Amino acid sequence: MKTAAIIAEYNPFHNGHRYQIEETRRQTGADYILILMSGDFVQRGAPALCNKYTRTRMALLGGADAVIELPALYALSSAEFFASGAVTLLNQLNTINLLSFGSESGNLPLLQSCAHMLTEENSSLDGKIREYLQQGYSYPVSRAKALSHENIELLSSPNNILGLEYCKALLASNSSIIPFTLKRKDAGYHETSFSNSATGYASASAIRNALLKETEAAKKLSAYVPSEVYQMFESDQLSVNALSENDFSDLLHYKLLSEQNDGFSFYLDCTSDLSDKICKYIPNYTNFTDFCNLLKSKDLTYTRISRVLMHILLNIKTPDYYRSSFKERNLYLPYARLLGFRKDSSPLLAAIKKHSNIPLISKPANAASLLDEKALALFKQDIYCASVYESVRFHKKNRTPLNDWKQSPIILS
Repeated sequence: MKTAAIIAEYNPFHNGHRYQIEETRRQTGADYILILMSGDFVQRGAPALCNKYTRTRMALLGGADAVIELPALYALSSAEFFASGAVTLLNQLNTINLLSFGSESGNLPLLQSCAHMLTEENSSLDGKIREYLQQGYSYPVSRAKALSHENIELLSSPNNILGLEYCKALLASNSSIIPFTLKRKDAGYHETSFSNSATGYASASAIRNALLKETEAAKKLSAYVPSEVYQMFESDQLSVNALSENDFSDLLHYKLLSEQNDGFSFYLDCTSDLSDKICKYIPNYTNFTDFCNLLKSKDLTYTRISRVLMHILLNIKTPDYYRSSFKERNLYLPYARLLGFRKDSSPLLAAIKKHSNIPLISKPANAASLLDEKALALFKQDIYCASVYESVRFHKKNRTPLNDWKQSPIILS
């Protein structure tokens, strides 16, 4: 049995995602495609447009065989920890043969070569990175500039960056999982509008932009998402009910006001300097996105700040195992939460249950009997994040919030 994994957010699921699933299955001969998906919050430091159960159903309708949740700690981390956490979880399942990811370059040998360069001792490269950091650039920009001196221009594109981090994580963990990349067929990651060509592919950013901001553009979405997914868009009235950062503005403001005397440097990714800056500008707070724009600078990207503010809102603090160097890091992934599956994927689930080093949790109510105290604390953090998300979703959509403790996996025939 050959199983390929895809690490994804599906925010929302579109034709490019379906293409990746179909081509991964076709080109690799995989019997099953397992999705490791972010829950209710995503890596750029924002809420997902719709909750994880809706997006799980989208993934299954789009061709996935099973969906497992990436814990919020990692789903809301920088690219390095997002990728390392995901790969650590997949390694522990002991059933994954391939890791498929999209990239702008489509050049796997170059990505792997670059991964080797960044994980091995390289005083020249490290010196260049430090030089750019001292000039006030952020770490991602400093690393990209340093690599450009080696005639490597990979790191100007977000999916290349993630692909590189996947290769680094596989290399560092001596993983048996083989990387596989597809050149992105859809529009650029940051493309915020639909192209004029009738390709049927658009970026998730463009689709989010249409749903959140452009009523007229939202009418064109049927061309860019699978028909079954578009039907979900309509039935859920996603053009009206999609969540954005600013739906969490009041909650964040209250949290900042209530904790400003203690500062925020104990939250993940928040330095003491950034904590001081946040406290300084709290009197100027209007909403989530405006506050991010107020705080950003040459060395602090909007996305970095958005993640930090979401960490504060969701009580995500820096765990000890995040403090180790890359080579010495031992990330903690003590369970796999099953969000959904197709009935005919039962052999895959049976193989995971038989070979996995960690429990596969299908019913959250059983978590206490399956996990020790430390593992249960991480699981409860996921439940807390889901509860915060559902409370905002309830006030926006006026629907009864889901109780994550009582949710069973989505099952498709």
